[in-house]
Amino acid sequence: MRKYLFLLVMLSAYCLSGFAQSQTRTATFLNNLNSFRQVFGSQNYSGATAEDVEADDNIYASTKKLNAASRTRNSVNSSSGLALQGFGFTIPEDATIQNISVKVRRFKSGALPIKDYLISVMRRYDCTEGNCTYGLMWRNGDAYAGNVYPDIETEYDFLQSGSGNDGGFNHDEAYQWTPAMVNHQFFGVRIDSYRLEGRGSVTVHYDLVAVTVEYSVPEAGTRKSPDAARETKPLKEPIVYPNPFTSKSNIQFTAAETGSAVVELYNITGVKIRTLFSANVFQGQTYNVPAGDAQLPTGVYVYMILNGKQKHTGRIIKLEQ
Repeated sequence: MRKYLFLLVMLSAYCLSGFAQSQTRTATFLNNLNSFRQVFGSQNYSGATAEDVEADDNIYASTKKLNAASRTRNSVNSSSGLALQGFGFTIPEDATIQNISVKVRRFKSGALPIKDYLISVMRRYDCTEGNCTYGLMWRNGDAYAGNVYPDIETEYDFLQSGSGNDGGFNHDEAYQWTPAMVNHQFFGVRIDSYRLEGRGSVTVHYDLVAVTVEYSVPEAGTRKSPDAARETKPLKEPIVYPNPFTSKSNIQFTAAETGSAVVELYNITGVKIRTLFSANVFQGQTYNVPAGDAQLPTGVYVYMILNGKQKHTGRIIKLEQ
């Protein structure tokens, strides 16, 4: 009886905090968005499309045969990479992300065992533009159902909370999913296999990859107007370290708005020296920008951060080595 009362209280508290809703989507892009091909080529899925994994229908997205590699030498196509993006979520701006679940149906054909190197919900694929993989990751060395690919088609669910402190490859990074991040075209799922070892080959098959996002929205009387939901807080004071510096320095800033951000460096007379950073950012996320190096002449410099309507300037001092 106590157990049921406890569950009732928890459910009531959850409902009072907002109306629980969910959306389930499949991808519209497979390995062909956000510089995947430029970075990794076809990566074994050259003939597959997103439609091949939008339903449990025995129409498979399959790799070419993965050829085994020795422990001391890689083999061509000894591992595979899968990137699915363009899920088309429409989560309200004022919603709170509660959970993100990834449903995967897959198997392998061939005698050799093969397992995951990494499974992650991601913000983008091209890591040269900033953080790409994000949130909780399932990786080689972790124990979870489906780490070793089965011989029979099997369905697995990978669940993470909307926020936590166990993100990143080493499970020690803080993360906070927002509607803007989930709704973005680059949001998706990344699955990389560990390199196949031994002698022989296997083929990896995917039949379904779907993402479900659970979220809550404020009750009707407490929801903010669209204009209020877009209000932003002032840009927080950036951290510049070290400052003064001799060989290198960094600027760490937290985005006040989702959208474009630019960090520029000027000399003391107002002449622009270089653009340090130019990319789309997500509100509340922190970015590290290399600001100075040993080649920069000794002197005083001014940096400027532009993020939507927000602007911040500060000084960096380069000392003689």
